Amino acid sequence: MFFAKKLTTEEEQQLGVDMWEPWVGGPNKGPWHLEEQEVFYVTDGEVFVTVDGEKYHITKGWVVSLAKGLVCEWECPEFLKNNYKMNHEINLKNTDIRFKRTTDI
Repeated sequence: MFFAKKLTTEEEQQLGVDMWEPWVGGPNKGPWHLEEQEVFYVTDGEVFVTVDGEKYHITKGWVVSLAKGLVCEWECPEFLKNNYKMNHEINLKNTDIRFKRTTDI
């Protein structure tokens, strides 16, 4: 499963994304096999994640959930700062799932 959504301020607070573990990475590209379920919230930068042939452009303010066992492509052109949680389910009340593919930009 792959889930990506631009969060509202209320949703950021509901999930407590500021309390998650911080991570900073530089430019990189390649396959990514998830050994554990992971959720991350982008605080700065951008990344392209390709899942099942669909390329998603993830930027500041977006939350992403990646299922254990998922294989995807990761492309970070410059840098990425995010806060993450391992083995954490997202539960957003009264929200619509919104995906952002590169074809939507």
